[in-house]
Amino acid sequence: MAALFGVIVVSAWAWGTRSGRGVGVVVGAGFIVVLATLFAVSQWPRGLPVAPWLDWFVMWLLVGAVCLAALVTDRVWHTSMVEWNWLTVRWVASVVPLAGVVLLCGGGLCIAQIDGDGKFRVLVSDDEILPLPTSLRLLSADPCASGGSSGNCTAEFVVTATDGASRETTVIRLVAHLRERGWPLQPENGSYSGSREISGLLHWSPHRIWLYTEPEPATVLQPATPHDAVNVYIDNL
Repeated sequence: MAALFGVIVVSAWAWGTRSGRGVGVVVGAGFIVVLATLFAVSQWPRGLPVAPWLDWFVMWLLVGAVCLAALVTDRVWHTSMVEWNWLTVRWVASVVPLAGVVLLCGGGLCIAQIDGDGKFRVLVSDDEILPLPTSLRLLSADPCASGGSSGNCTAEFVVTATDGASRETTVIRLVAHLRERGWPLQPENGSYSGSREISGLLHWSPHRIWLYTEPEPATVLQPATPHDAVNVYIDNL
């Protein structure tokens, strides 16, 4: 869908402008460069979790709105050419699909934000903690062990040592591993915690990670884990 939207944006301007074929091609090529640059900047990891497709698609939608405004301005600028001719047919054929795509996608994004709380969130992925070093083993992983509305989730990873080491040793190994993965963990009141930003063009909610230094008591909803296992939590609140 994003590729089709990019083609519509570029083609709508290049085919519908009244400023001449040369201007249409040059500006259309400029739009292609802008779209490619937005995609590259959005998906460049920079040592952080990569933003999802919505990050660069929203930017493409803004480029489409600019293109639509340029076509309308182009039409107004050539006010003397008001007769219904081939140029007018081309302009209408360019503006109608472009306006439809911009309004449809923009309306969908607005509805999504109205139903939520206005924040952009990225679901937690396994590669934010995996792969583990050979001294640690993943017992289980739940991408949304708990959560609420608006796409917020708390992922839970249960990790243990592969060599039968104590829980204290497992915590030390985990903290060292997570710091190597880019998590700025700091000790605080019997736990280690830290937050990390999401890459991309939009302002995404940071991911927060924490683990407890002492064993956690079992609850009705969460059965007890092995005594030497450590639960690692990551949320996108």
